[in-house]
Amino acid sequence: MSWLRQLILLTGVLVFISGVYTGDARPADSQGLVLEKKTLTRVEDFVVVHGKILKKNLGRDIGQLGLFAFHQGKLAPIPFQIDEINPEGDWVLTQVPPELKNTNLKPERDDDDGNLDNNDELAFMARDAGDRINREYSPPGALAVDEIMLRDPVDGGKAWVYLGSFSGKPPLSDRDYVEYVLPGGRIKTQNYEMGFPAALPIAPGYLSIHGSPNIVDRMKIREEVKLIGIKFSLTENSFISELSLYKDGPIRVIRRTRNALKFIGIFRTPSAAVENIFYENISLVPIRIKIPYSLKTFKKLIDYIKARAGADYQNLHGWRIKTEIDPNRWFNIDGKMDEAEKSLEGKPCTWFLISGPPGAFLLRMISNRMPDGSFQNSPIKSRLYYVDDDLAPDPPEFVPGQSPNVEFYMDGIENLEKGTLYLYAIEYIIKDYTDGKEKDYLNILDKSLEVSAD
Repeated sequence: MSWLRQLILLTGVLVFISGVYTGDARPADSQGLVLEKKTLTRVEDFVVVHGKILKKNLGRDIGQLGLFAFHQGKLAPIPFQIDEINPEGDWVLTQVPPELKNTNLKPERDDDDGNLDNNDELAFMARDAGDRINREYSPPGALAVDEIMLRDPVDGGKAWVYLGSFSGKPPLSDRDYVEYVLPGGRIKTQNYEMGFPAALPIAPGYLSIHGSPNIVDRMKIREEVKLIGIKFSLTENSFISELSLYKDGPIRVIRRTRNALKFIGIFRTPSAAVENIFYENISLVPIRIKIPYSLKTFKKLIDYIKARAGADYQNLHGWRIKTEIDPNRWFNIDGKMDEAEKSLEGKPCTWFLISGPPGAFLLRMISNRMPDGSFQNSPIKSRLYYVDDDLAPDPPEFVPGQSPNVEFYMDGIENLEKGTLYLYAIEYIIKDYTDGKEKDYLNILDKSLEVSAD
């Protein structure tokens, strides 16, 4: 029966070798695998790691990279994606919507031919990070491994993930946090569903959170400019918007539109690309504006520039709202403005939160941050526009009245200098909201997770 003993011995060896990776439930600490336990408690944050800090895998084929985390004695793949960015700083988008297959739109390629370079982005969810393990065990078969540490600046909590490169296709997770539903390009996650009107694909025309009815009448952009005594007015109907390329990954969907403005029905500006980014619980619109000359030069010609942007909502009677103006004060949404609500008008404000039976959503307008989170010197300041009145018209609109209409005035446009300006509109969808929970979502940007790699 020596063959039986040899078989048992061989099986034991295989179990030991594969146990770390395949996830056999074992007391990992006793075998010296875990160096530090995960103490990070943040679960809503997404994490974006720039390729330049991933020294071990820089230059390697993106298609041969896998991301792993160690949980409860198991080292296993976790959801991630790597998005390429070209030398000009633009997303490299690789998928063409089916309704545009017969156009001249083609998938894009980066100049590095699919290899990880300095400005490419690794994206994953903070909740999926795990324990720190002994490097000799992670991950089996990898040619090179970057250990990535997350640290919470609030309480010092830590967690780790491991990026490995392989000679062929890597082990991958089958979890997908966000779905791009085609045709039409509707976004669907377990927290929200968002759709876009064909006539204006840049702006959502449908939003359901946790199964609610559609809460959006329409997104609104209202601008009035008086130049050398001549007044021009623009609305969201002044935009010419066309759907373009996209990328659908397990962590986020990046969706591009190309947009131009028409004036007086005759003149049209050159088109510019805008990307919307969608995570499981977050919708993000980063806007990069290249300003070819200082508007201050023409200040004597500009009488004024008035601009506001936001959303006119519907089906929100019985919900309530609070704002940065007074984070401890709630206002009921009932289609009737009282004096307290009127006091909100025009006050400096960068965020508001609306809460109801299905959950809550928090919207932020950011004008003082660069893409890497550092501050930019911007003259743009935001103030709150708020109307909760079923009988107050604000055309163009689909549903009459404003119940409520919550927007941001954007002041200081006439003071823009030559250069590049970044603006961000960020919407967080919050499940099981309790009073004060918005702090966790504000911290995603205000107290971002610190990321390092070794």
